[in-house]
Amino acid sequence: MHTVAPAGESDDGTKGLAVLFCDLDGFKSINDRFGHNAGDAVLIEVARRLSNGVRDGDTVARLGGDEFVILADGLGRADAQDLAVRLRNEIIQPIRAEGRAVRVGASFGIGWAHCGMTADEVLKSADERMYVEKRSRPKQHRRAG
Repeated sequence: MHTVAPAGESDDGTKGLAVLFCDLDGFKSINDRFGHNAGDAVLIEVARRLSNGVRDGDTVARLGGDEFVILADGLGRADAQDLAVRLRNEIIQPIRAEGRAVRVGASFGIGWAHCGMTADEVLKSADERMYVEKRSRPKQHRRAG
């Protein structure tokens, strides 16, 4: 099936390759307060939750630090937004790390792969949208608790 990126901000039913850029909110404080082993446990659990939350054939990858990217082909704009909400709702649930329950939040940006774009351009687009989304929320709502 050949898909193209949805144009504009409306959801006209067009489907494309959605690129969801995820940045964890509040992750640094877990490393600082509880150590890197706790941080590693959080990253492993977030990766598991992301992987379990996508369809077979979608790709979840850690870019480094506390950043992940999800590639999901054949999604419309509303489908991609729904996926981001579902994944965020999974991530914000408490995580057991080093014998304690910790929480992180998640900010998502959704970009679309257009014909002729490089991988860096696609990631940059999704990353920029993630920062817009993150800045649009009050600081106290940027992490789960």
